[in-house]
Parts: sequence; C-alpha cells; structure tokens
Amino acid sequence: MNTQLPPHSKISYPSVPNDTFKWSSGSDVQATWRKHGWTPPSEHMTPPPPEKKVDEAFQPLRRFK
Repeated sequence: MNTQLPPHSKISYPSVPNDTFKWSSGSDVQATWRKHGWTPPSEHMTPPPPEKKVDEAFQPLRRFK
C-alpha cells in the first residue's frame, strides 16, 4: 500500500469546537444541516422529465465518414 500522498495534498479530519461530539462515518449530513435551517437547492427545483425509453428493435442509423 502506498502511504505517500500526492504532491500538494493533505488529509483533513473533521474538527468541531464541541468536546462531546463523537464523529462517525455514515452520518446523515443533510439532517444535521437541516436542524440549522439549511435546505438543499434541489428541493425547490422542478423534477426532470422522465427519460424516454428507446425501443431496442429500432436503432437510429449511425453515419461514419
């Protein structure tokens, strides 16, 4: 295993000014930020249109030069 980091990179660990905070991986970050009034920008966006299903029997012609 290569233990050297690429140039100009570093490892950053989460830092919180609260001594009782216990960091664990897999936490729900959005839920934590929502407690403080944050909402994701995508929440107010209209959903994208459904994808069109292409009939597998019909394939558009591909032109090659």
